[in-house]
Amino acid sequence: MKTSDKLRFVKQNMAKNKSRIFMTILATAMGCTFLMMIASVAFGLQRSLVDDMMQGQTLTEIQIHGKKNGDSHEAITQADADRFKKRDGVKAVTAQRFTQGEVTLEGYKSSPSAIVTNFEEETKAGLQLSEGRMPKNGTEAIVGYHFAQQLMKAGTEDAYTGSLLGKQIEFRATGYNPATEKEESLGMVKLTIVGLTTKPDKEWLQSTELYLDDSIQDRLFHKDFETHPNVKVYAESADQVTAMSKALRDEGYSLYSVADTIKEMDLVFLIMKIGLIFVGTIAVLIASIGIYNTMTMAVTERSQDIGIMKAIGANPKTIRSIFLLESFGIGLFGALIGLAAAYGLSAVINAVVPIIIESALDGEAPEGFTFTYIPFSLTLVSVGISLGVAVLSGMRPAARATRIDVLRALRRDI
Repeated sequence: MKTSDKLRFVKQNMAKNKSRIFMTILATAMGCTFLMMIASVAFGLQRSLVDDMMQGQTLTEIQIHGKKNGDSHEAITQADADRFKKRDGVKAVTAQRFTQGEVTLEGYKSSPSAIVTNFEEETKAGLQLSEGRMPKNGTEAIVGYHFAQQLMKAGTEDAYTGSLLGKQIEFRATGYNPATEKEESLGMVKLTIVGLTTKPDKEWLQSTELYLDDSIQDRLFHKDFETHPNVKVYAESADQVTAMSKALRDEGYSLYSVADTIKEMDLVFLIMKIGLIFVGTIAVLIASIGIYNTMTMAVTERSQDIGIMKAIGANPKTIRSIFLLESFGIGLFGALIGLAAAYGLSAVINAVVPIIIESALDGEAPEGFTFTYIPFSLTLVSVGISLGVAVLSGMRPAARATRIDVLRALRRDI
């Protein structure tokens, strides 16, 4: 018997019991939908948490906090940063020093955090601008995207509204002097603003920093004001971060890498996904009871047809394949309907849940929050489980069909 003949036979048999077949397919679809939806919660939460962690950070970034020296910790120095640049696989090393001060521009004033850094390394690390260019010397600077909003007219709350590019500002740095235990002036520099950083990904973040070239750090940091750079190492690729982090830790450095955290989170969520998929599979197994019942009744009702096929020489494997093909068809239709329902429900839930959160918390839901997410891998797993369970449910009835006696079948004694 050809495959086309088998399919035609299956189609005719399924058409004879539309109501029963439909209910069996519906039960399979519900089981597949439940499996996908319950597992999609883990995928959605993982996606939201990882995206949140990645805000303002990159997978290739390693933050160096200090170095162990016996039972104590030493601060990172510029010499350490210079050594990091010589390591294999290092793309960039930024060494930022922070100070406070007052900025004056055309009668407007603000007190931003100033970051003294090397712009060549910052460019390699991925610092981007929304306008302008990077500074070329110590007389130029760039500012954060919201810097102008912090510039206030003296005695008022009026913010600066003009363009900052090309404007000259005065920056008077201040710092704590451990010798006198007082805040003292560190120095004053005149700077021309030549660029603005990009807008932060999250609306509630405010970028108001002042970025200065490290060629003027001697004018801002007096010898009495000991400062240590905030060092970040950037690997050439994310694949190198784990090995590089391990090597630095072995050398005694204390560090943090978002890649390490994400790796730990992935393990936790993997266990969570496996557990939820297992729970969802139980729903599909419950639906398999309906498939088993439907196929058992199909064998009983079609015993005469089976007897005729055997009488004209049909191979038992052919008879078995016909019933397995029918159970596979039930599982396939159920999986496709369940797949469509799961994607639809996921879209509705992701649209409704933020509204519910806003109502319950009397505020806005987290930006970019994803409650459910159905990746292609979950689709394949869910469809595979549904089809596998459907075929297994039809194996025993199919085997029973091959054992039907021809004479009894033709006499309709079964």
